[in-house]
Amino acid sequence: MSYVKQWKREAIIHLSLMTIDNLVVGDIDHQQGHVSNVGNDEEMAFYEKSVREIARGDSYVCMICTVEMDYTCSMYACGKCYRVYDYECIREWALKSTKRTADGSWKCPNCLHVSKQVPAKDKPRCWCGKVVRPDANPMDPNSCGQTCNARICRHGCSQICHLGPHEECMRTISIKCRCGKHKKDVFCHEFHDAKERGRFRCENKCGKSLHCGRHACKRLCHSKSCGPCPEVLTTTNTDLSLVCYCGNTHFKSIKCKDIRMAKKPSENANGDTWVGLFSCSKIRSVEYSCHQHSFLEGCKSNPSIDGKNRCPFSPKFMKTCPCGKTTLKHLTTKRKVCTDPIFTCESRCGKKLRCGKHTCPFKCHEGPCMDPCIQTNILNCSCQQRKFITPCNFKHMPSCNIKCESLMSCRRHRCIERCCSGKPAAEVRRKTPYGSNELQDESLVEAEHICLKDCNLMLSCGKHKCQRKCHPGKCPPCLESSSDDLVCPCGKTVVEAPVRCGTKLPTCDYPCIKVVQGLYQCGHKPMPHTCHPLDRPCPPCTAPVQKRCKCGKRDTVRTVCFQNDVSCGQICNKPLQTCRHNCQKLCHSPGNCQRKCKGTCNAEKKYCDHKCTRPCHGKESCPDTPCTAIIKITCSCGLLEKEVVCGAFSRASSPACTESLPCDDSCEMRKRQLELKTAFGISDEANASSTSGLISHEKLVSSATTFEELELPFTEVALNVYSKHFAWCSSIEKVLNSFMDDSQKNSLHFKPMKPPQRSFIHELAKAYKLYSESQDREPKRSVYINKMEGSGYGKPLLSLNESLPIYVSFKELEKERKSDHFESKTTVRLINYTSMDTPKIKPAEKNAFIIKNIARGTTEQDLERIFSTYLKHTLVKNPRYKLDAAGKTAFIFPEDYTNVNVNVQEDLERLVGHFDFIIKDLFVAETVGLCKFDVRLLAEDQIGL
Repeated sequence: MSYVKQWKREAIIHLSLMTIDNLVVGDIDHQQGHVSNVGNDEEMAFYEKSVREIARGDSYVCMICTVEMDYTCSMYACGKCYRVYDYECIREWALKSTKRTADGSWKCPNCLHVSKQVPAKDKPRCWCGKVVRPDANPMDPNSCGQTCNARICRHGCSQICHLGPHEECMRTISIKCRCGKHKKDVFCHEFHDAKERGRFRCENKCGKSLHCGRHACKRLCHSKSCGPCPEVLTTTNTDLSLVCYCGNTHFKSIKCKDIRMAKKPSENANGDTWVGLFSCSKIRSVEYSCHQHSFLEGCKSNPSIDGKNRCPFSPKFMKTCPCGKTTLKHLTTKRKVCTDPIFTCESRCGKKLRCGKHTCPFKCHEGPCMDPCIQTNILNCSCQQRKFITPCNFKHMPSCNIKCESLMSCRRHRCIERCCSGKPAAEVRRKTPYGSNELQDESLVEAEHICLKDCNLMLSCGKHKCQRKCHPGKCPPCLESSSDDLVCPCGKTVVEAPVRCGTKLPTCDYPCIKVVQGLYQCGHKPMPHTCHPLDRPCPPCTAPVQKRCKCGKRDTVRTVCFQNDVSCGQICNKPLQTCRHNCQKLCHSPGNCQRKCKGTCNAEKKYCDHKCTRPCHGKESCPDTPCTAIIKITCSCGLLEKEVVCGAFSRASSPACTESLPCDDSCEMRKRQLELKTAFGISDEANASSTSGLISHEKLVSSATTFEELELPFTEVALNVYSKHFAWCSSIEKVLNSFMDDSQKNSLHFKPMKPPQRSFIHELAKAYKLYSESQDREPKRSVYINKMEGSGYGKPLLSLNESLPIYVSFKELEKERKSDHFESKTTVRLINYTSMDTPKIKPAEKNAFIIKNIARGTTEQDLERIFSTYLKHTLVKNPRYKLDAAGKTAFIFPEDYTNVNVNVQEDLERLVGHFDFIIKDLFVAETVGLCKFDVRLLAEDQIGL
């Protein structure tokens, strides 16, 4: 808001509060010397209204502290808008602002006028600044009563110490016109406001003598110099002869300003004299005194006369050859007249040429030397990277085509100039080890590499960009500030003005305004959370609700309010259009079934009893390829078995139909054993589950005292692990058995696994007599198995499944032996005691859990599944779970609920809080408590317990 709008607002407030409009304040008119009564505030300037309101003490408010000011306050006024502030307030404002600005400046809160001078501590001054801490003045607040005397002109301000601008000086002064011939009386302020220091122009001609000395200035009254003479001289209006210095050119007219009269008169060969006024452009030939030679001369003052200058070629004056290195007396023939030929020597001329760099390269010669110079120089280019051969008259530095690429002063851009003259200095700078502060000093950078681009990087505030030129280091902090307070949405956390741009509002620990209002748009009560910025939404509503799932199979899926993607967790199982399978995706919206089936075909093959194992190929028929299923073929007696690939297709049958294994000696031996068993009456069922080796080990259990005497192929560690992890250990055993059956494979590498698993494989390898070692580093460490020749590797006689019962029997027998031994060594003294008084246990006041407001669809089986684990180890024996007829309340109580004592009640009290947390976490019911259960609490159809 500008200061004009601010003062209009304050004037309206003032007029609305005033009830007395006839208060007359006397204003002293210092120039007229009388008192005038002013009653209309609208005709008064805003700064005069401020003084009147401060004098009353009930209307004027300090803009910073919002306290009403009176004539006793210490005051400070802005030098631009004249807004009055409390002195201590504006000083504190200025100190805070200067700490946040780089140049130590501060701004007026009203008009934002920038100032660098902070009000001194405890030194408030009057309006004119002459008196420190002026006395309280109820008639004219903060005025010292002295003449202002501000130096607005030579007389000074004549008002009494006042607030606001100075009045115009009305004293009269005399001024001269521009030419200085006339005078005029004007007001002092008009003299200072007028251009050219208040001088006026009269209508007379200047009349001053011009520089030529012959004419006067004909311009109207003016200031400064009269300028060159504008007159034109002709042969008719002057007594001078308009002739040049050499006398060859005559003009009929010439401008007076172009005349340069010679100091001496000119003369020719005939004795005629004249005074030259200008220089012409003609060149004339002048003869020497010998009249055999001549030279050229331009028009100049005091021109040369024919036959007056001596001849430079005369033998009397010419003593050396043209180059001056050899005297003529050493030459062959002596010269008699100036026309005799001039002999030259064999030396190099060597005279300095006009270029000033070279000497004449020719042999001693007559006439002028080489001009212009056609010799060459070897010069470095501007960047000192290349050398060039250049003509002597080449006026510019040679330039190469190498790009500079040196770092600019900003240390962000590189120089893109070609053949940059600052590259040598930049290379020295690059090799010099500067410190971190010196790297940011632009005075150490050559002038050619001062970066003049705009920085234009985003400042830390995230709103404004850096206005400096491209510079090294970080950008300065943003100097923009706001005169408005920074307030959080709830209004309880405030950062007072001035607020620097980029200032973040501190965390507000008060509740969010929506929590105070009490409702979300969904109608539920908001969850408690603290105040947050408006651009960040409130936490979503987590009230428990029931919604329909995406597939529509269940209408009452329990979820939270904000969750719209509700799933029942069931598989879709709708037939796919592209194949014979069903959709395997979990609950999804209608129409979003699988587009591509990822299952196995699993259709029965045409030429065998197996199923197709290829990926689903839609409704196309299965390909006619050999079946890859593994089948077993046996001998005629069924003892021998072999696994082979089925391989059945249109052009081949399965080996199960066409092939069989031939019987060997083992078949004959089995046949004889069956005959002997039949003869002795031995049943096959009794011996089907064990072998001869297993029988021999079972006999050893009763007589063995140590594990080694059992002669089991596996170690005790391997059997312990197998007893706890049947499935995984059996899979490892199966892998090793397959490895032993494969004669073509000599090594086996397991995938990376944990140390306990690797340890079991090492122990198991000992039973197969295989070499094993751990390889690679954690976490990719694995076990390597190898069939070492000569180690006697092979399958053990017993499997893990067969060895484990023997090991368990041995451990139980060993435990019994130790127990018997301990009892035989222990003496027990028995004492019979008969209690005289049987303690009475108080009956319980509460004997059951009561669960209220159960969710729809919750059954008694659900309650048993949730709480049975926690009641297993308590005194609540055989707990029963019952719902009332409405299905809204449930009870959990022991089977003998009528004889519950206080010990059982204590267990119920320990668990009630935990049960309450569980049902709320699972959205099962609203609350759990304790009650005194009776069958009458249930409906009649639920009485049968």
